Amino acid sequence: MTKRMLAGFAALLALVAVGSAAAQNQSSLTGTVTASQIASMGSIGVFEKKLNCHGEADCAQRLVQAGGKYVLVTTKGTYQLSDQAKAAAFVAKQVTVAGTFNNTKKTIQVADVQVYNPSATNAGLQ
Repeated sequence: MTKRMLAGFAALLALVAVGSAAAQNQSSLTGTVTASQIASMGSIGVFEKKLNCHGEADCAQRLVQAGGKYVLVTTKGTYQLSDQAKAAAFVAKQVTVAGTFNNTKKTIQVADVQVYNPSATNAGLQ
C-alpha cells in the first residue's frame, strides 16, 4: 500500500514538473512595448485627450507613472514584462524580448531587450 502511494505521488510530481516546464519556456518574441492600459484599450486616442499627451510613447510613460505596467504586445498576445526599467527605454518601439515566457500567466522574465532587427536570421525572433 505504501509503495503504491509513493509511486502515485512520484507520478503526480512528474506531471506537475512537466506541466510547469510546458508553461514556461526560454525564447524570443517580437512586439511593441506600451503601457498595459493602452494594450487593453487597443488605441491611444482616449488617453491623448484625457492626459493631453502626444503619441504612444508620451502617453505610455504617463500611464506607467500613474500606476500602469509596461507590456509587450505581440501577434500571440500581450505579456507583462518583469524588467520595467529595461522596458522603459523602448516605449512605443518594436523590439525583440528574450527571456522566460509563462504563457499561462502571460508574463516574461526578461533577459534582454533589443530593437527589432527584421534581417535577423534567428527563427525564434518572429
